[in-house]
Amino acid sequence: MHLNQIPWAVVSAAVSLSAGHVILENPKPFRFVAYGPSNPIESTGSDFPCKMPAGAKLEPDGVPTSMAIGEEQTVSFLGKAVHGGGSCQFSLSGPVEDGLWANYPLKDAEWKVIHSIEGGCPARNQRGNLDGPNQDKYSFKIPEGIKPGHYIFSWTWLARIGGQPEFYQNCAPITVTLGVTKRMNVSDRRALLTKRVDFPELFMANMGEVSGGCTTGEALREQVAIAFPNPGPSVEHPEGTGNLFKQPCDGNPRANKSQDQGEDSACDSSASTSSQAVPVPSADYDKPTTSTQSIAPVISASSAVPSSSAGPASTQTSDAATASAPSTGTCVEGHLTCLDDGTHFATCTGGRLTAPQPIAPGFKCRVGSGIGLDISPA
Repeated sequence: MHLNQIPWAVVSAAVSLSAGHVILENPKPFRFVAYGPSNPIESTGSDFPCKMPAGAKLEPDGVPTSMAIGEEQTVSFLGKAVHGGGSCQFSLSGPVEDGLWANYPLKDAEWKVIHSIEGGCPARNQRGNLDGPNQDKYSFKIPEGIKPGHYIFSWTWLARIGGQPEFYQNCAPITVTLGVTKRMNVSDRRALLTKRVDFPELFMANMGEVSGGCTTGEALREQVAIAFPNPGPSVEHPEGTGNLFKQPCDGNPRANKSQDQGEDSACDSSASTSSQAVPVPSADYDKPTTSTQSIAPVISASSAVPSSSAGPASTQTSDAATASAPSTGTCVEGHLTCLDDGTHFATCTGGRLTAPQPIAPGFKCRVGSGIGLDISPA
């Protein structure tokens, strides 16, 4: 078939997939049924979880990926619009009886986090977006305490740079098997299974009432990847721990409230106004970072946070309304555009620029568009 005989919708979808936002490559995700598989979850959370609208059913796209307990597994991604990286979580829901995916009560599912990546995900050390294929891969293990069976694997992502706070999620069918290198008796195996209750709940934000009003808006304004309120025991820091935003709220209604976090601030986005981007000590985590090198984001945490209290932040918010409206013409998907005033930027999403987003106080950007912003002191 000649190219001019292929329906334009098919060509457009293929181009969008290769140049647009990021999707899960391995493990192979379920068939996408919603428009724009690489788009984030709706801001209302209507297609959470797994980007599945109400009434849609999970359908594997081939044989589920097999993963043995305790053995190294690999996650990879497709797409260039990595938005300067960010923070990701891998979690599981299940087991799914007899692999009857379509019958699984998805909207009521609980998600247990088995691995968190704080900074540098889904791409490491990026100022903006990629100009080629994503070569980065991430390793993790199915932990002891997960019993063999069919599960829904979830990848979630909170981007470091963007026009507005968003929540990305893809899901994939997997089959968890016993590791071949370790044999246990029944009592030992039963003891390990009880550890499942220690896995934290999935971090949720940026989905309106579904995530309790919790947002990552302040971290996005500072262009710093978040440190999860409860990342769990398996944590990776591809870019070190020097530039992470200590996220104050968790919008998952099942998430346990921490000892030092009040009930009101746990799921209230307004509670984040007094927080700031601070280094997170590596001693807080059970695993060492994967790299000792800390790559500063476009605006480093130490320089982006004003020394005074909430005054500059409120001025920054009001100034956003005075920024010139971005052009609605065609733009390069995933590229960032510094607007004419040099203090606001927008992101190309779906062929259009998003609403203006302020640059951190004390800094300016060079007017123009590209895979990243050219930031300098004002």
